[in-house]
Amino acid sequence: MGRKITRSAPLNMWTLQRFGLSPTKLPCRLFDPGAPKVFCVSIPKAGTHLLERALCLHRKLYRKLLPTVSDENIGRWNGLDGLLARLRRGQVVASHLRFRAEYPTILERRSTRPIFLIRDPHDVVVSQVHYVSKRTDHRLHDLYVGLPDEKAKLRVAIAGDRTHNVASIGERLDYFAGWLDTGLVVRFEDLVGPGGGGERERQLASLRTIYDFLHMEADEAMIGSIADRLFSSDSPTFRRGAVGGWRRFFDPELEALFDEEVGDRIAPYGYRLTGEV
Repeated sequence: MGRKITRSAPLNMWTLQRFGLSPTKLPCRLFDPGAPKVFCVSIPKAGTHLLERALCLHRKLYRKLLPTVSDENIGRWNGLDGLLARLRRGQVVASHLRFRAEYPTILERRSTRPIFLIRDPHDVVVSQVHYVSKRTDHRLHDLYVGLPDEKAKLRVAIAGDRTHNVASIGERLDYFAGWLDTGLVVRFEDLVGPGGGGERERQLASLRTIYDFLHMEADEAMIGSIADRLFSSDSPTFRRGAVGGWRRFFDPELEALFDEEVGDRIAPYGYRLTGEV
């Protein structure tokens, strides 16, 4: 779930803050019943920790001490309903849970607010390649490092690999598409801000939208302070976090492969095929 409190001092303080253990968080955690319960969803490598940071930098929100929830581990809590039954007000859950038709009803019944973070799928596949290649504990690490070059790795991230149970980027868009109509949709490119190649005003507007959706108090000074601290390498999965970085890695062959695999599935997410960019 992220490394323990053993790295630099800034990361130590962030770890305390994100899990509600900092001096400013503890009083709210113990005595303020007014905060919402929040369930975050994203496609892997879409910027999960950026959204978590945007939430947990607010003094009334903190991450529940759980690993990132996915289809592979949701059974530990007897499904989404069992997980949300354990959630307290003010707690945030991060997930890569694929959409199922019953999930919106469960979230409503458990009074939990869903937020879906999306990112340009071109950047998702590039981030996937770098992440899996670096993480020796990832189940696909050996597959990726065994490929001859970065282009071959990108082909797998785009088109998938049936033998090794790797879904194509088009299939992953299908798995999560139902979340587009459930709760609030937040765009990575809006939230990341100038530190990741975005714009300050779009970042501030995105933070305002998030807190408004959650009915959280946040004046302009607080939003500005959170924006100043939002883009950070504190996350153990952080690599670069830049908008549009995929252009440095795609050649015409990869662009054509991407467009073929994704097709019109990209449109509901509000992004464009390579030939349309």
